[in-house]
Amino acid sequence: MDSLKIVAIADDDPGIIQVVKRACEQKYQIPGTAKNGTEAVALVKDFRPNVLLMDLHMPVLNGIEALKQIVALRTTAVVILTADHDPATARQVMDLGACAYMTKPFDLSQIVPVLESAWHHYQTVALLQEQAKTLAESLETRKLLEKAKGILMEQQGFSEDEAHRTIQKMSQDQGVTVKELCRSLIQVKMILGGKNKARKAA
Repeated sequence: MDSLKIVAIADDDPGIIQVVKRACEQKYQIPGTAKNGTEAVALVKDFRPNVLLMDLHMPVLNGIEALKQIVALRTTAVVILTADHDPATARQVMDLGACAYMTKPFDLSQIVPVLESAWHHYQTVALLQEQAKTLAESLETRKLLEKAKGILMEQQGFSEDEAHRTIQKMSQDQGVTVKELCRSLIQVKMILGGKNKARKAA
């Protein structure tokens, strides 16, 4: 996994920003800070930091709404920082996609371990999501391939191996993926099948 290198900070309290910067600047790059939720979203879009440490209660756009927008960008782990000690708030932000949660007042020694933990959690989840996406893609391609092979076997009298090789060759010759080619074959079969049925009915 990649190491944590870039950290951004969003808080409407300049004192908190300075304290966090002092705790982080020797270890991480800090490309910028924000004093409200709108600036926090812009900061993430502009610099794509590995982790954003963000206050929950900020003007213009609060931390909850900013969190939703930042999570949707899928570039940055978010650590929520707040004086709110209600466990329901912690559950809410974690459910929305935050990777960690810190309450004020906090010990400066906590910041780096929490940031590192959040970045590791973010990468782990991203990897699992990518693996799940790849698996789903593979299963869909396999289903389409079986249907397309069946069409060639039925229409052309191919064996299963011949149908498979033909699809692979057509995919290479046409410069398209097997999935795209199979979907096209299935669509053509549906169109031609529909026309044939209409003729018989007439």
